[in-house]
Amino acid sequence: MVVSKFEQLPDEIILEICLYLRPFDIIDGFIQLNSRLNRTISQFRQNADIHHLTLTQYQRWYLHLLPYTAKHIKKLVLSNWNSPGQIRLFNQSIKYYKSLHHLLPNLKQLRLIDFSNDDVDILPKLSLIDKILIDIDALRPLLHSTKLLLDQYLFCSSFPFKEIRLWVGENGFRLQHNKDLITNPNLEQLTIVVAHIDDLILLFKRSPNLLKLYAEINSFTSDEPKQYATAEVMPKKLTDFHIQTNDQKALTFDDLFVIIIHIPTIKLLSLDIETNDMDYADGLCWTLLTSRLPKLTRLYFRTRIWMGTGSTFIDVSPFIESFARTNLPIICYADSRVLHIDTIPYDMHEFETNMSVTSSPSVKYGKTTNNELYQRQAHGVQSLFLSGRHEKTFITDWLYVLNRFPCIQALDLTSVNIIDQKHIYEQIHLPRLIALRYVRSTRCEINIPFFLLLVTKNTITPSLRALTIMYGDLIYLCKRLPNSTFDRLKELWLFSSDTDGRIIIKDMNLLLNTFPYLRNFSFLMHSSRSINRHIEQIIEMTLCSLPNLISFRMTCRKGSFLLPSLVDNDKRNTWIKRVFGRNQCEHIHLIINKKEISVWK
Repeated sequence: MVVSKFEQLPDEIILEICLYLRPFDIIDGFIQLNSRLNRTISQFRQNADIHHLTLTQYQRWYLHLLPYTAKHIKKLVLSNWNSPGQIRLFNQSIKYYKSLHHLLPNLKQLRLIDFSNDDVDILPKLSLIDKILIDIDALRPLLHSTKLLLDQYLFCSSFPFKEIRLWVGENGFRLQHNKDLITNPNLEQLTIVVAHIDDLILLFKRSPNLLKLYAEINSFTSDEPKQYATAEVMPKKLTDFHIQTNDQKALTFDDLFVIIIHIPTIKLLSLDIETNDMDYADGLCWTLLTSRLPKLTRLYFRTRIWMGTGSTFIDVSPFIESFARTNLPIICYADSRVLHIDTIPYDMHEFETNMSVTSSPSVKYGKTTNNELYQRQAHGVQSLFLSGRHEKTFITDWLYVLNRFPCIQALDLTSVNIIDQKHIYEQIHLPRLIALRYVRSTRCEINIPFFLLLVTKNTITPSLRALTIMYGDLIYLCKRLPNSTFDRLKELWLFSSDTDGRIIIKDMNLLLNTFPYLRNFSFLMHSSRSINRHIEQIIEMTLCSLPNLISFRMTCRKGSFLLPSLVDNDKRNTWIKRVFGRNQCEHIHLIINKKEISVWK
């Protein structure tokens, strides 16, 4: 057998190997070895995705790798998600630069994951970047001052962004309506969660040349409107428009109609609507709306119309008949509270963003106006939200829906009340599923066969690595599977409310034994009172029990954590040495305040 050196491999084989590695690993492994490898990996020097790095890897990237790659970087990703404090740490390192372009002269795109109040100092440095993508930290609410600064630098400055994504999880983004109007003629694509309709209309004024808009309206307000949807203020070039709501009063059909008819350039229209407005269930209203859009090529809508009493299931027959008289093929299904009407097929590949579908296990018993279109496989759907609303259901009802969306990457199961505990023989296959969110089960009694099917079967979910779940549900599961370990799961996002009770050492020890291979662990609780009695013991037990742990976050919404062993630097250094066995505290990045303790190592 002939033994070959790595550098003797053809470029094609080396590039194929690189596809299985992170950009950091490629640069760390191959840069500065020889001129030929430098040329081969040149495309990977353009993408500095330092997501999921350990603190040591991050320090090596910044101190040793960045000087060789800075002039080549076009895309940069900074993240607090599994690297708490990374954005601030990076910004402190470049505090003498007035602009990121002084360090990264060819930077075109910046993504900030789990952006927080601590990271606002980076905002003035964003000039000359084409794309800015910001996902707000879901564990810590934004201060009013932070929102003002985001509005100032993203929408009220001279920075010529071409694309902005500002994803705010809680309460949406409230714009400043009293500031002088500043427009950005360069902005072509925008993804945002706004607080009210008023904010959406103001964005139209500020961005006259928008081509693609993906917006969520957070809530309804009874205040007098400050902005009005008129032909003069609406965008003149908008072609792709996705709009969604989760508040039943946030967007009436009349409000939607007034907005849409003033944008006749729309080609792709997508809506994901939670509402109590019955006009959304009238096929004639939709026909009238589409007739005002001469360039429309595709219409998608997913509507959840609250109209039931909770006593008997809603009859969908009248609504099927209403849409049967139109040219809009739909599937109609309902439980005892909510009527669902979705256009079919679920084919959303034309949108250049992550598209989702919100559905219900009751879809198994729905009626459609076009069975052939309904049976087509879903395309372009990356996230599936399934809510059982605590209605009694069977496992097969949920599996029926999952089988319809085999290519999803994220699955969100809420208000689950599965009444059968039988073994499951029906097969499903979700090869791309990365993250499962199971929140929550009726009476915290998680359905064990269903959970095990999704979490333990490599043949069903081979890519699954992240779980989000309620504390009460998970402890219920652990107590019924005392000797089980979920070694496939590397990320755990745990939430607790007042109904989950106190967080005690015995239960946490059981949880840690069940998930021994976690690399990232986040725990958000409603009140610090649920853990303060044993908080230091629980934190130390967690950090010492998980040898692969990279990051740990514990936050609370109410109250303050009591951490007497961490009140000053000397005590913190002693604590770090005892818990981690390290003399050099610079290898541990620690964030401590009244509502958070985070460790990145």
